[in-house]
Amino acid sequence: MKTIAVLVALAAWAHLLFWRPAPWVSWLLFMAFLALGGLFTLAGGFSYWWDSGMRPSQRSAVVLVCGLLTLAAQAGRLFMSLSDDDLG
Repeated sequence: MKTIAVLVALAAWAHLLFWRPAPWVSWLLFMAFLALGGLFTLAGGFSYWWDSGMRPSQRSAVVLVCGLLTLAAQAGRLFMSLSDDDLG
């Protein structure tokens, strides 16, 4: 799960900084990354909390941090779309 979370976070930031697809593709990616970021944040937070009490040697916040980074990239995408000059 950690590898998938890292790859999703990297893809979300690549979508924000480098890749400019068609508007409908961008909207679908925005929604997908938003859902995955929320899922990774919740699952990572629960996993970190659970592992802290049950398996302290396996405690890791990688999934939580990747979820937060994915959500941050989507917030950046939202702010960029609001500040585009081609809105009118």
